[in-house]
Amino acid sequence: MKWETTTILLEQLQNSEDDAWQRFTARFREPMLHFASRMGLSDAQAEDAVQDALVQFLEGYREGRYDRSKGRLGSWLFALMFQSIRSHRRDGFRSPKQAPSPSHRTTFFSALPDEDTARAEWEMDWDRHSINRCMLQLRGEVNPTHYRAFELTTIRQVPAMEVAEQLGLSRDAVYQARYRVLKRLEQLRGEFDGVEEIAS
Repeated sequence: MKWETTTILLEQLQNSEDDAWQRFTARFREPMLHFASRMGLSDAQAEDAVQDALVQFLEGYREGRYDRSKGRLGSWLFALMFQSIRSHRRDGFRSPKQAPSPSHRTTFFSALPDEDTARAEWEMDWDRHSINRCMLQLRGEVNPTHYRAFELTTIRQVPAMEVAEQLGLSRDAVYQARYRVLKRLEQLRGEFDGVEEIAS
């Protein structure tokens, strides 16, 4: 699977390269939509709120208002999303009330939470999305046996000796495989969040 760091994607976005905007939105739209829904917006409102936040991001980024040294990309997107959600919830309350549709669902929050609570929810959504994307990339990169050793020891907490017996490896080989995979995962997380150059 082709992997593109967020730093490279942002550089292409700054230079208005073809398809950069589509690839940027494809990478980050999912957690933004999920967060908007959890904050009480309908599907249509969530789509509009995400689109508004993304447009604000693009304008601000090209004007130089995003400083990576002051925080990761997700923190800035949160600020834009929280403002957009607040605006769309306010507009929704002003609209005529309609009967709930058959697809009506109960949202996580009936009232918009304070900013600190909302930020904590955002961080959980962002981290989950980041880890899932990085783990998918990881599986396509590393030796399947090494990935299995990492999965069993780190995620499932199986003792290293038992994993070694299952995979036909020495215990040291299991530890080394886990270390290498964890190291690559850490690198991928930095690249996904766009902070790999700052952290290095």
